[in-house]
Amino acid sequence: IFLVARSFDINRPGTKIENLKGGVLGGVLKKGKLKIGDEIEIKPGLSLKKSNNQSYQTLNTKILSLHKGMKSVKDVEPGVSISIETSLDPFLTKADSLTSCLVSTKNNLPEITYNLKVKYKLFDEVLGTSEHQKIEALKIKEMLMLNVNTTITVGVVEKIDKDKKEIELTLNIPVVALKKDNVGIARNLDRHWRLIGWGEIIQ
Repeated sequence: IFLVARSFDINRPGTKIENLKGGVLGGVLKKGKLKIGDEIEIKPGLSLKKSNNQSYQTLNTKILSLHKGMKSVKDVEPGVSISIETSLDPFLTKADSLTSCLVSTKNNLPEITYNLKVKYKLFDEVLGTSEHQKIEALKIKEMLMLNVNTTITVGVVEKIDKDKKEIELTLNIPVVALKKDNVGIARNLDRHWRLIGWGEIIQ
C-alpha cells in the first residue's frame, strides 16, 4: 500500500513525444513491496465531474521506474519516501491531481466508500488552542473533518454508540477504507478545525 502525497508531470515544455516520461507519484510505501514492472491500481483515482455529479475512476497502470531521492532502485520496502514513474499520461498526474490516492498491486484495494464506521477516542481538551477547552460529546448530524491516510474528508455523524465508542459517518469525499487504519478527528470550533480525537476504522 503506497500513500500518494504528490503527483506531477516531470516533462519540460517542448519535450519530444518519444522522450516523454510517464506520470510520477510521490509518497510513502506503508506496507508490502513494489518493484519495477508491477501492474498497479490507483484509487479513488481520477475525479470526474458531470453536471453536479462527482464520480471517480480507478486508474490501472504499470511501474516504469522507482526512485529513492535521486537514486534509481529496482524495488522498495515499507517506510521509505519514494517516487514512482508510471505509464500514465503525465496530464493525469500534473499539479497534484492524484494526491490523497492509494496505490497497490492490482485487485488488492477495496472499493471506495462514502460511509465509515469508526471506533473513536476523544481527547480531554481541544488541541491547538491557548485555552483549556473541554471537548463535548459527539452529536448526531454533526460535521467532522477526518484525516484518513493522506485523504482529508468531511463526514456527517449518522449513528453513535456511546457504550462501544463507535460512530458511523457519511462522507463528502470518498476514501479507500482499510480496517484498523487510524483516523484523525477534528471539529469546527470558532471557524477553525481543531483536533479533538482519533479513531480506528472498523468498517
